[in-house]
Amino acid sequence: MISNERRTILVVDDEMVIREVLEDFLSAEGYEVVAVSSGADALVELEEEHYDAVLSDLMMPQMNGLELMTEINNRGYQLVKVIMTGYGTIETAVQAMKVGADDYILKPFKMEEVLSVLDRGFDRQRLVRENITLRETVNLYRIAETIAHESDSGRILQEIAEASWQETQADFLFLSIFPTPAPKWDPGHQVKVGPLAGTDLQVDELEVGAALARESTLLVQGADGQTFLQGTGAPGPTVSFCAVPLQVPGRMLGLLAAVSFTRRTVFTEGHRKFLHILATKAAAALENTRLVEQLQGANRELLEANHQLQENFVQSILGFARAIEQNDPYTRGHSDRVARYSRIIAEELKFEAQLVEDIFFAGQLHDIGKIGISSQKLNKAGKLNAPEIRMFRRHPEMGKQILEPIPFMRHLISGVYCHHERYDGQGYPQGLAGEEIPLMGRIIAVADTYDAMTSDRSYRKALPMQVALDELGANLGTQFDPMVVQAFLAAVTKGRIHE
Repeated sequence: MISNERRTILVVDDEMVIREVLEDFLSAEGYEVVAVSSGADALVELEEEHYDAVLSDLMMPQMNGLELMTEINNRGYQLVKVIMTGYGTIETAVQAMKVGADDYILKPFKMEEVLSVLDRGFDRQRLVRENITLRETVNLYRIAETIAHESDSGRILQEIAEASWQETQADFLFLSIFPTPAPKWDPGHQVKVGPLAGTDLQVDELEVGAALARESTLLVQGADGQTFLQGTGAPGPTVSFCAVPLQVPGRMLGLLAAVSFTRRTVFTEGHRKFLHILATKAAAALENTRLVEQLQGANRELLEANHQLQENFVQSILGFARAIEQNDPYTRGHSDRVARYSRIIAEELKFEAQLVEDIFFAGQLHDIGKIGISSQKLNKAGKLNAPEIRMFRRHPEMGKQILEPIPFMRHLISGVYCHHERYDGQGYPQGLAGEEIPLMGRIIAVADTYDAMTSDRSYRKALPMQVALDELGANLGTQFDPMVVQAFLAAVTKGRIHE
């Protein structure tokens, strides 16, 4: 890391005397000083080493001071730039400022003037850096806000990598998420950004991970950063290397590393802090994404298990309903036919698909309450006596009691409980009338009566279809809901119900 206490000055002047005087004086003031005689030599130095300031003569052969300042700016070197000249004019000073010089000194100069100019330049540079820090902070929280609301881990990683590269201007920005025991979340993911992203250059994740486990973050200047790289894509020795972990309590999710191979890009403590804060925010967002996906997966499994339990229970209930009919040749298949007729009526009435299926299901279960009535009583050939009638009329109530404890079947109770109600209020078990009777019960009542009339029973033979239809029409508005009967008759006309 570059020290703020011992800055390095590059002196550029074709006069040896000026170079030696400045070198001796500035060295005595605590600066490290390198002096060269031409603009070309200065550019070589700047490419190979880091400098905090350059003092350049204006009038030099081959490349003058203005041309040197222009080239320094074009290459992006961040340092204090001062022009020295013995031919000072207002025009020259203005021109120097235009090409990016921070200040201007006239020869012959006093040494105190040089110190004053450098101090002003370093103060200005500090203010600029503070302004950059503020901008970085704003960007940091903008990015953090973005990733906090993102649920796609791939997009979170790309956002982090792009933001990190924009702030550091690294030659190579590397982001890696380690493989986890949850491959559905991320089986190991890498993002590379920067001019060297397309090469085979790679960060040694094991080496960097081990170092981060010891030191929490890494900021290495010079060729020592080469230790953490693999591959042949590096254009030369490292100039600066910075790495931070993507860490959540108890676990490192991955790492974020920035590499520079050029002197104009040297990572600072500010870069390290920026990357560390961003990586911490990103790790939290990634962990939240993983936890949410785990929770969603567990919830899906629970829903699937619950659905399977419901399906098994439904099949058990249907099994009970069909078991009632299995030993009775007269009612065998009755519930399935009633369910089919009920579905056709519901479809003719243009009900929504889910309601149609609910009515069909209720039709299959409408007589489940008969499970408590002996087959001998159900198949009695003669007329039922009063106690037998009371017992028989209890089956809607029994069906209601069977379904009530089952939460996902309670919406079917109205069909089971009310299919013996009459439109004129003379039915049972509640004596409801008209639209007081739930629609599901009114539909099943028509389907149930039609199938009873067109099926053989112990006490009579099946009625012809037309006789049954005439009976429905005759009882329209008394026993049956006119709307439901009309829908049934419409289905017959369309050929959906036939003998």
